[in-house]
Amino acid sequence: MRKPSVLAVTVGAAGLLLAGAAVPASATTGTTATTTTTTSHPYTCSNSGSGSAHVVTCTGSVTGIGNIVKDVDLTIGDVNVLNNNELHILEANLEDVADVKAGTAVLLQKVDLAVATVDTYVNDLLIPIDISKVLVDII
Repeated sequence: MRKPSVLAVTVGAAGLLLAGAAVPASATTGTTATTTTTTSHPYTCSNSGSGSAHVVTCTGSVTGIGNIVKDVDLTIGDVNVLNNNELHILEANLEDVADVKAGTAVLLQKVDLAVATVDTYVNDLLIPIDISKVLVDII
């Protein structure tokens, strides 16, 4: 069941990008680890594995229509090990998206989280990554 999810996120994100949709401005500002913000959707990210088996895993939540809270597991398959500051930047950008998009359809938030992840890697961390390496599971 994971392959259709990745395909749906990839197709959805590509459609949003082609349509000119953007992630929230706060997700592209290069947030640093020293920034203290309040969020109702905290995310925690960590490294695991090594070499080609390395992944960054982030856990958090989204709030869908009708204030239904869903847990999120986000996995990024990439050989680059992120340092603490880079992990904090990714966490802050995911929190921004989850906060700004709260109350919208969970499927759209899933796409927004994947796009924000790629945006963070490419623009904030300067690490090239393809969206097909980002898996967002809503539990």
